[in-house]
Amino acid sequence: MQVVHADRISELPNDILISIISRLTVREATATCILSTCWRHLHYYVTHLNFPKYEIGETVSDYLCIVNHVLSSHKGPIKELRLDWAEGHERWFEFALTKKAERIHIARVRIEFHGLPNGLQCLKELSLSSIEMTDQDLELLLSNCLVLERLTIKFSSRCENVSIVGHSKLKHLNFSYLWRIRSIMIHDAISLVSLTCCELISGCSVQLSNIPKLTKLDLRDSRNRLMHVEFFVGMSSCIRDQLTVLCLTSKFFNMYKLNLGLLNDFSLQLVNIKHLQFVLHMWDDSIWHDISRYACRWVEACGSLQKLVIKFLPSPELDLGDGNDETYDHYGCDLAQKYLVISGYSGFDSERKLALYLINSITSLQKLIVVACDEEALARAHHDFRHITSVTFLVI
Repeated sequence: MQVVHADRISELPNDILISIISRLTVREATATCILSTCWRHLHYYVTHLNFPKYEIGETVSDYLCIVNHVLSSHKGPIKELRLDWAEGHERWFEFALTKKAERIHIARVRIEFHGLPNGLQCLKELSLSSIEMTDQDLELLLSNCLVLERLTIKFSSRCENVSIVGHSKLKHLNFSYLWRIRSIMIHDAISLVSLTCCELISGCSVQLSNIPKLTKLDLRDSRNRLMHVEFFVGMSSCIRDQLTVLCLTSKFFNMYKLNLGLLNDFSLQLVNIKHLQFVLHMWDDSIWHDISRYACRWVEACGSLQKLVIKFLPSPELDLGDGNDETYDHYGCDLAQKYLVISGYSGFDSERKLALYLINSITSLQKLIVVACDEEALARAHHDFRHITSVTFLVI
């Protein structure tokens, strides 16, 4: 008996096939045209145009030709345009607007914000990176994006005094690497849930008021930038008391020391923080003890903490250590949270010491999860925490 292998997928309606290939990158979607005659023209109608970064050996000119060809031949509406790290042209942004795109992620594209085509009224998510945008450009853009829910502005040297007032739909806001920023004012953003600020310069003024739904704050600093504690000291107590999720990232050791000093000087209280995450750059084996003190002081300030997450970033230069069991004296900080997550664990000596320090400081630990960065690190994690009960090991 001859078995006939039917092509059931190609029998699906075109709108379903388009929905399927719209989840692929542009290269992958275009490659489907060779499958059969019924697939030949489907890639012209994909609703998500995701252009990955150009590959090794591919010139910028080649990449631009691909983008221009795809956009010029595309038919129908789109929901998303994503162009990462490509030297481009204003017409790409205009293309997405004329297609009524709901999400635009675009980098290094020259844009004239005056005289943009219709389409801003459909935009729900906008991410602009390395765009020469002024304060007036941003104000004009927001005044026309009436349903915008998520806004990210990265790597801008022209934004100085950012003002967002009365935007009722905005839920998520990210200001990162605004090199000349002097002030940020956010008033009457009644739907704003999360705020991310990365590397605000020292002396930057942040004014927040009437943002009743703000519960998540993500702060990232590095050398000579506005410090975490400074950000909170300038914040009104009613805004601080709303927060339930806090993520803190520091890149340089001196920032840990400076923040720790300010924490000791101010009686900072974050009464409703339930989820606290540290993203740590453990670039030196000798700094784990100071970072432990830094982490514990923040934990002390969070009286309602339930979950503590320590996320290690890759540090290949560190020593793996010998893995001997050790106990550590701490500074009277009895951590009461029930849930501890150690993420990105590589098994470096400083990571192991910091993790054990925190574990020994917790008085009522009920659940520990250690997420290793690879199989080798997973084996080290099993060894390093073998004496701890109720621990779950994962690998990413």
